[in-house]
Amino acid sequence: MSLADRISMWMAERLQDAGARGFVVGLSGGVDSAVVAALAQRAVRQMEPGPHVLGVLMPCHSLPEDQELAELLARTLGIVTITVDLTSAYDALLVTVPLGSELALSNLKPRLRMTTLYYLANDRGYLVAGTGNKSELMVGYFCYDERTRALTTEGLKTCKELRPGDIVFSLELETGQVIESSVADVHIFDYEGEMLTYGGGQYSRVDLMVTPNHRLLIERGGRLEFCRADEMPRRPTPTPSPKTWAGTRPPSSVFKFDHSGIGENARRFAPMAMEEFLYMLGLYIGDGHAQSSSIAQPVKGSGRRHDPHTGRFIHGDAPPTLKEYTGHRTWFALPKGTEPRSKLVHLLEKNSIEYGMTEAQIWIYGRPFYLAMAECGTSAHEKRIPSWVLDYPAEYLMQLLEGLMDSDGDKRGHYYTVSQGLAEQIAELGCKIGKNVTLRARPPRTAMRADGVPIRSSLSYEISIYGNGRRWLRGAEFKRVPYHGSVWCPDVPGVHNLMVERNGRFLFCGNTKYGDGGVDLLPLGGLLKTQVWALARELGVPDAIVDRAPTAGLRPGQTDEGDLGITYAELDRTLAAIDRGDTSAIDPATLAQVQAMIARSAHKRAMPPIFEP
Repeated sequence: MSLADRISMWMAERLQDAGARGFVVGLSGGVDSAVVAALAQRAVRQMEPGPHVLGVLMPCHSLPEDQELAELLARTLGIVTITVDLTSAYDALLVTVPLGSELALSNLKPRLRMTTLYYLANDRGYLVAGTGNKSELMVGYFCYDERTRALTTEGLKTCKELRPGDIVFSLELETGQVIESSVADVHIFDYEGEMLTYGGGQYSRVDLMVTPNHRLLIERGGRLEFCRADEMPRRPTPTPSPKTWAGTRPPSSVFKFDHSGIGENARRFAPMAMEEFLYMLGLYIGDGHAQSSSIAQPVKGSGRRHDPHTGRFIHGDAPPTLKEYTGHRTWFALPKGTEPRSKLVHLLEKNSIEYGMTEAQIWIYGRPFYLAMAECGTSAHEKRIPSWVLDYPAEYLMQLLEGLMDSDGDKRGHYYTVSQGLAEQIAELGCKIGKNVTLRARPPRTAMRADGVPIRSSLSYEISIYGNGRRWLRGAEFKRVPYHGSVWCPDVPGVHNLMVERNGRFLFCGNTKYGDGGVDLLPLGGLLKTQVWALARELGVPDAIVDRAPTAGLRPGQTDEGDLGITYAELDRTLAAIDRGDTSAIDPATLAQVQAMIARSAHKRAMPPIFEP
């Protein structure tokens, strides 16, 4: 199968996945848009008759040659076109806004084109097919600094740990409800330049470090919107107050204990209400311990033995033998007189569960109860919430949280644990019930008792759960700082936001598409410019378009290679070497030039699905 067939098949699958009726492609007169339009025509050839590809010409102080070549391509491919002249809109906008830098002016045209393409696509139920290629995308940068982590169903992950297919937590943009989303890709680049920071102090509830053009998720007029970090209003602006998690597991009214593998006379437990079980599970995670031990007891036997003197067998008692039994006991360290102990006793008696107690503890015998609790771990450092529990809706998770807070929590909403995994799961729990969460590591400490005996504590974690998930950001409080390191952004299709954490502060934040990167899919995103030229000739794109010097039309005489200061052939050879991890054959000055371009590029990309050849 040829590369063109593979890409067009991939595009057809994206169309089917989205339930869309066709593609919108902006035709610039250049080779990239020509190749994408040709691939789009191939992708829809199996659909019912009718125009399924719309070519859009958007002149804006453009060269006449641009429109002539775009019209030539449309005639060659036989696709329907529409012309939207943006010149007057561009001029009117420049009258109403302060005169900006050359970069700001350069980026204004593609922003207007993106708006036009999405208007036409939304009106027709089409997808916007982007025309960016890998050579362009590699000189872009992404949004978060390297200390920012993503909260996943497997805990917190750095950009180097996060993988496609990982499940993160997002807000559904229409409803504001907490949902699980799959990561399609993770993009990491080196970057040297300016970043924006927010909060980060000991008492701050927000800690952010993002590129200036990163978009934050805010709430305005009861709707969720994205706002660039460097354009945040100076007045306090709210982040979303999440609507709670609906769950992925059908609610069950009761919890049934596992009685498999035990005898008829063994201790059995009747099903109990799921809310009561989850509360008890929370108590166990905080203050419980499950113990399984073997006990050997002598058992008197009987039988016959051989008498060596008479040669006969004599019937009688045989010497006792040792038989091994396995005992299971579940402990709750709840001192007498405490409210959680009284709640537990009430639940045990209500459900006819036999128990024993001392001044400091309550225990329960029986393998089924042991198995139900031991799934959460049997010692403090390995405590965890079973994954199936976190699939339940928020109203069930509230019962679990009540048990957790009654055990190792306090009245201020702080929970304490020595289990890092549990701490990160409780952050997920707080996210799903629509609360604010902060996480703080408490380093090991040594204190002296009154009698001079040292008491050493291990590393522990303090998780605070409070409020309604909303925070307030003030544009005036963002600070600009120099930065040199990795920047990264995950691709989360559909919702373009996720729960991130930095220094223990959590926030739903964006990784959105916009501007000239604002498209629904990038068919050429995995191809270098030289590969696009080869594909153009294979698809029969007119020579006048293929042989034309690439230009964004930013000003008279402007060419892409002139602005880059390097030919695409040399750029692609260098990028391919960087991809391979072997740059020994690249001239050091050229390598340094390309690496600097990657680091300082001002074209933010939040990636839609990209075809990988």
